[in-house]
Amino acid sequence: MGQLSTVTNFLSRLKAAFRTVWTVLQQIYVFVWGQLQLRLPFVRALVARHVRNPATVFIDIAIFILALYGLFGVIGYILVYPKKSETRFTETLTILYPLPAAKVNNSLVWGHKFLERLRFLNTFNERSPQDATAKPPTDKELRERVLEGLVQDQIIFLEAKKRGIRVTEEELEAALKSQGEIGEITKKINELYGMGIADFKAIVAEQILKEKVKNTVLTRVRVRHILVSSPQAATAAKNALGGGRDFTDVAKEFSQDAKTKDGGGDLGYWRKGELSLQISPGFEETAFTIEVNQVSDAIQSPFGFHIVQVTERSGDNLQTYEEWYQQILSTYHVRRYVHP
Repeated sequence: MGQLSTVTNFLSRLKAAFRTVWTVLQQIYVFVWGQLQLRLPFVRALVARHVRNPATVFIDIAIFILALYGLFGVIGYILVYPKKSETRFTETLTILYPLPAAKVNNSLVWGHKFLERLRFLNTFNERSPQDATAKPPTDKELRERVLEGLVQDQIIFLEAKKRGIRVTEEELEAALKSQGEIGEITKKINELYGMGIADFKAIVAEQILKEKVKNTVLTRVRVRHILVSSPQAATAAKNALGGGRDFTDVAKEFSQDAKTKDGGGDLGYWRKGELSLQISPGFEETAFTIEVNQVSDAIQSPFGFHIVQVTERSGDNLQTYEEWYQQILSTYHVRRYVHP
């Protein structure tokens, strides 16, 4: 009974406190509106409406909030599209309002993501060391780069969905771990980009998904090589292989590529268009022409002379990624709402 009495007394005091607060609020309301209605006739009518029916107070507050929300929506539209504003205020408005940056078929790329990525890129350009001889990108170029990147990410996402490709939590964690301790990563990305770890994880996941789609749709070869400095050394290495010696042993003996010789000359996996940029077009042509386990003749590049062997091959699409993407892009209906 004692506990019940205590609870009853508490509730009574709470009810009295609410009644007091409500009375004070009513007095403030009457005072404020009383002052305003002396100057604004419509306020006088509004007060009379509230006095006749107090429930209309809540209705009018709801109408005011909706009108305010609509007003800021219009402001957001103007800032994002005609004005091309990139301020944090504009970015906040694009979070509150569904303002798209682009549309890929029926999938939307939201404005807040566009402005967020643009902010990260601008921050990086401001904080990272700049090459004094290089011309910095214009705002138009940055906007176009970010927008087209997001459109490409959306297309990759849709292509991955078609093929049942996804990024697992284990793959994401492994990719993050390969870049260092999470504390150091968080500090570095904040210093360089003004970015949080959640945003960084989202970008890494997009990169992993893109690589998995590339590996699914494009031909991929695993290549190893023996790099020497002269045609005579290349002939000697080729003769050693022709005599039945293992490629790994010959690479260890002859190759001048310090990074790969101890691993048997293994260069890893490559897709069309990548080897020509890293080594030479002739090297790439050979790698995608010879049969698996076949040993090539000597190929000259800016680095010297190479004996090449392909150990694995998958896929039969010899397009570069850029060629494949342009082809697949033509099958999508893309509408861009923000402009450079």
